[in-house]
Amino acid sequence: MDGAMVLERERPSWGITKVAASGTIYLRFVGPTRTSETADFINALSEMMPADEAKIIFDLRQIVGHNPETKEPIKAWLLANKARIANITVIVPKSGAIQKMVTAVIALATGVRIRIRDGAAEDVPALHV
Repeated sequence: MDGAMVLERERPSWGITKVAASGTIYLRFVGPTRTSETADFINALSEMMPADEAKIIFDLRQIVGHNPETKEPIKAWLLANKARIANITVIVPKSGAIQKMVTAVIALATGVRIRIRDGAAEDVPALHV
């Protein structure tokens, strides 16, 4: 390449799927969560939400660090959708003390009951939670 610069597109720090058998919404985060992606994953989650009895899993086992700028948008989304949620499970790495604290703070602030589960990468897939 004669000096031309090739820009590589960043991979998203999150992925979302809906488990067909149970309807569980599964969000997986990898690496640092970029502030610019917060609206995208909240919009994707909103699009997958059923009218009621939503089951949601946030898998944070591969997340790196904590981005405090994601807390308020997630908290606002939880408050707005509280009535539609049956349960939320947050899976954190065994050493994920900061993720546990942030999850507990968000649960207290919104009044949404959130179950926190320690999980190693080799655990049974989170879809069985």
